[in-house]
Amino acid sequence: MLSLVLGASTSESSQPSTKKFLEEIDSKKYDTYVYGLESGLDWANELLFREHGIEIFCKPNDLEISATLLKKFLKEEITKNQSFYRKYENEPLVGLAFRNAYIERFPCEK
Repeated sequence: MLSLVLGASTSESSQPSTKKFLEEIDSKKYDTYVYGLESGLDWANELLFREHGIEIFCKPNDLEISATLLKKFLKEEITKNQSFYRKYENEPLVGLAFRNAYIERFPCEK
């Protein structure tokens, strides 16, 4: 019985496929996941800048973004590159879409 509970918990916390994410994008189911992606990407961007002087994106430091807006960015990115994301719809590529959306939305000045 314990293994059934643990198994259910593990599968629920795994990364969603792009298809699954899009199916439930209008719910709050993946809000925490989206905030986690944002936090991780912010930390990676900061570390890369401190250690190598390179920025992946240049989001204003004081910008607070809601889960609704983050999901809008993701939906726009996936729609814009629909053929790629449809080809790999069963893969967990939401993080890739997130990174690409941030690069496009918050480019760094050259």
